[in-house]
Amino acid sequence: MMRLLKIWLMISSRAAQSQLINPWSALLFLLGKIIRFLLFFVFLFKILSTSGSLGEYGKEAIIIFFLVFNLIDILTQFLFRGVYHFRPLIVSGDYDLDLLKPLPSFFRPIFGWTDILDLITLVPLWFYFLWFLGINNLFNFSNLALFSVLIINSLFLSFAFHLFICAVCILTTEIDHLIWVYRDLTSMARFSTDIYPRLVRGILTFTIPVVVLITVPAKALLGLLSWPWLVLSLVIAFLALTGAFKFWRYALGHYASASS
Repeated sequence: MMRLLKIWLMISSRAAQSQLINPWSALLFLLGKIIRFLLFFVFLFKILSTSGSLGEYGKEAIIIFFLVFNLIDILTQFLFRGVYHFRPLIVSGDYDLDLLKPLPSFFRPIFGWTDILDLITLVPLWFYFLWFLGINNLFNFSNLALFSVLIINSLFLSFAFHLFICAVCILTTEIDHLIWVYRDLTSMARFSTDIYPRLVRGILTFTIPVVVLITVPAKALLGLLSWPWLVLSLVIAFLALTGAFKFWRYALGHYASASS
């Protein structure tokens, strides 16, 4: 693990240098990310200022759902950005060289690129998140401990999604559309998924577990999560991770390398 961490830090350092070669471009890109986040925040406050609630949740709870969505979304983008750069490796045949290296076969596809700009936006977002919890008296040790466990569970689940998408890319060389489908589905959890009809909630829980990815950690933080949902979330993440690894091995077995 320490060796993999050192390699990841080296890759991240090189990716950061590449992004910061043109500081003005990086600054504008970062500014765009911040403005987009702030504009949606303004939109959210405008809605809540007129209605005061959304569904069965009050203003503070809705903001918590929104903040948890952004924390998980940005964190997964920061860690698993290599997926966005995987297709050129397959098309060019350069992935053959990665399979010869003494690294896990999924390391380069998942962790082969790190977006330093996501990290820059993630730090102040965490500070604001903790400040918001403090001023609304939401600091509860047991809820925070459960939230931390479920954040880790969400990272494993998101890793499984990204590994599945990379496996599809090996079989079909298609990845961009699947990534954006994943991003669009997760954006449905900006607010609590309880606002959707039962059929949609079922799909977002058992077919594409967006509920487990984002809504469940937010509910744990608010003290609204029941034990059956906790167990179900852990089971779904375990099954998704197991299935993703099996599908990944299947895809590698059908990989048509550049030399074949």
